[in-house]
Amino acid sequence: MLIFALKTLLADRGKLLTGVAGVIFSLVLVNVQGGLFLGLIHKASVLIDHCDADLWIGHQGIENVDFAEDIPELWINRIRGIESVERVDPYIVGKGIATLADGGFEDVWVIGSDPASMLGTGWSFVAGSSEDLKRPDAVSFDEVDAPKLGNPQIGDWLEVNSHRAKFVARTRGITGSVTTPYLFATLETARRLSNRQTGYCSFFLVKGPERGRYRTTSPRSPSAPSRRGRPHAARVRADLAGLLDEADGNRHQLRRCDRIGSSGGPLDGGAEPVRPGPRPHRRLRDAESAGGRRPAYLRVIVQQSAAIAFVGSVTGVAVVIAIRQCWSSPFAPVDIPLWLAGWSVAFVFAICLAASLLPYLRVRSIDPAVVLQG
Repeated sequence: MLIFALKTLLADRGKLLTGVAGVIFSLVLVNVQGGLFLGLIHKASVLIDHCDADLWIGHQGIENVDFAEDIPELWINRIRGIESVERVDPYIVGKGIATLADGGFEDVWVIGSDPASMLGTGWSFVAGSSEDLKRPDAVSFDEVDAPKLGNPQIGDWLEVNSHRAKFVARTRGITGSVTTPYLFATLETARRLSNRQTGYCSFFLVKGPERGRYRTTSPRSPSAPSRRGRPHAARVRADLAGLLDEADGNRHQLRRCDRIGSSGGPLDGGAEPVRPGPRPHRRLRDAESAGGRRPAYLRVIVQQSAAIAFVGSVTGVAVVIAIRQCWSSPFAPVDIPLWLAGWSVAFVFAICLAASLLPYLRVRSIDPAVVLQG
């Protein structure tokens, strides 16, 4: 039966190629469009995703990490007093205008980390390291942003808000949602370059104890048994609840708001499924209408649709991989995880099988006498 189904499928190659092309187009469109959307929302939370902190505490109402509000550093003492907090560091995300060597100007984000831990600093260093950033006036830049910054080299100087800074390290692939260059530095260097007021920062980066190490009893019930296995981030957030009236300490909530606030809604457009496969062979239709075996006919149609979906999916996935390798860039990343590719293939198979039932239902409604007369 399978051989017969393939032979009838190849009888009309024009319609066969049309069906396969429709499957490929749908699969590529779903994956590329979804990959672009996922890539953009990941760019919006790049600082949070690559930071080892369990919680970010910032001013209430902050929806984007890049647009932070000042908070008093005195709050840090209140946070350190919580038993479930192992470490808390101030963090600065400041805005600056860089004066380049050729006389041009460029907006930059100055990111400052506590030099004791360098929590939240840059990653993917291709020249220099985070240790080099601890030098006075030291900053890093990313290879992608080099043309915007006048193609600097390690050791070059620039001015940010009329303050001198020196490039000591270079990273690769660190770009945000608004494509403004990131300059990573220490806390004091970032405070000076961004003209941040002394005694204020943008966020507090909180780390709880390692999983399994934290044991405590409920303050409301001193006799309660010790808790093991509960995520320490949730425990720290529970202890912080109500402590800071004007702060928000949920890292995951901040990341979710950051992605939505920065990237906007999903990309417009969508894939409209194309009904795959040619119409049933005329003689097979006549035989069915004249009283042939309907289950056998249905099996032939399902096999044809599955064959078209398989060929189109294999080819479409290959095209998607090629697009991701050739056209994905830090400015427009195409992030296609395995679950997206798998669900798109399953979706295409379901559409193909559903569309194959339409001619079968049409044939079943034809009177055999009409076929014999024709």
